[in-house]
Amino acid sequence: MKRQRFVIKTPSCFALFSSIHSSAFTSTSTKRSCRDIPHQPVLHVPRASPSSPSKINDDTSITLHDHDIIIQRRIFLSQSSMATAAFFARPSHAATKDSADERTDITTYEEKPFHSAAYGQEEYTNSIVASRDTNISPREVYDTIASDYLKNVLEVVGKDGGGPRALDVGAGAGVSTEVLYRLGYHRIDALDWSGTAWQRYVTDDPSGYCPPTVKFYELDDERYLDFWRATVSSTSNENSTNDGDGLFDVIVFNFAVNESKAKLFAKQLLNKNHGILLAPINTMNDYWLKQNYKIINSEGTVLWSTADVGAWSVQFQPDVTQDTCSGVWCAPFNGFQKKR
Repeated sequence: MKRQRFVIKTPSCFALFSSIHSSAFTSTSTKRSCRDIPHQPVLHVPRASPSSPSKINDDTSITLHDHDIIIQRRIFLSQSSMATAAFFARPSHAATKDSADERTDITTYEEKPFHSAAYGQEEYTNSIVASRDTNISPREVYDTIASDYLKNVLEVVGKDGGGPRALDVGAGAGVSTEVLYRLGYHRIDALDWSGTAWQRYVTDDPSGYCPPTVKFYELDDERYLDFWRATVSSTSNENSTNDGDGLFDVIVFNFAVNESKAKLFAKQLLNKNHGILLAPINTMNDYWLKQNYKIINSEGTVLWSTADVGAWSVQFQPDVTQDTCSGVWCAPFNGFQKKR
C-alpha cells in the first residue's frame, strides 16, 4: 500500500494597517503575520488492509501460507494501535495531506481562541499603563462589557452561520477584545490609532494569539469609519440586515466620546434589528473629566445609563480625534495626527 505523508497547517493571524492621506479618502493596507505557532511532528500511520482470513483447524499443522497470514495480522494490529495513538495526539488545528499537486484540507478542528497577554492584569478602580498611548482600564470596564446587554444580543443572533460580529474601538492591548471573544463574539474588528500595545501583548508576547477571525486596524475611529464606508457599506443595501452587509451586532468604545459620535456609529454601523453600542459618553459636550456609561440602539435611543460602576466613577481617556482634546493623552504630546 502507498504510504501518505501528513503535515500540520497552522492558520496565521494578521493585522491590517491603513493610512489615509489628504482630504480625499485613500487607503493602503498591508498584511502582517502575527505569529505562526510551531508544532511537534505527529506520526500518522496509514491503515493497512488485512488479508482475507483463513480458517486454521486445531488438528492441522500450520502451513507456510498460514504462518504468513498470522504475521500479517500481527502487523495490522500493531499499525492500528499506532494509528489510534497518533489520532488522539493530534493538535486542534486542521491536518492536511501533502501531495505533489496540492494540499487539501481533510479535517477542521476547533479554532484556538484569541488571547492577549494583558488579560488578567486589570485591577478594580485602577488603570495600568500598557504603553505610552494607552492604559489597561479598571476591571469595572470589562465587567460592564461582559454585562447581560451584550449577552442578550448573542441569544438573539445565535451562533449559527458566520456568527455575531463586534467592533472594538480603542482596543489598546486587546483586553476588551478578549472579553468580547470569551462572550462569544469571534468575528471582531479591533482598532486603535496606536498599535504599540497590541503589538506588545498580542503579536510579540509568546502567550498572545490572534485567530484569523479577529482583525486589528491601526486606525483611529474616524479613519476606520471612512474605510468602512468605502469598502463595506458601498456594497450593501442601506436597509439590509443580513450577516453579509458589514453591520455589527455590538460596538464597544474604550475611550470617552461625545454623544453625537456615539449615535453616529450606532445609526450607521449597527445591525438594525438588535444591534447595541456601549460607550462612555461625556456628561457635557467636550467635557472630558466625567462620563456616563450608556447603551444605545441602532436608532440612537439610550437604553441604559450609569455614572458609576461599583466603586469606580466612570472616567476614560479623551477622544484624540477631537480639537478640544488636551493633555498628555492628546496631540501633540502623544504623536497623534488628526485627519485633515
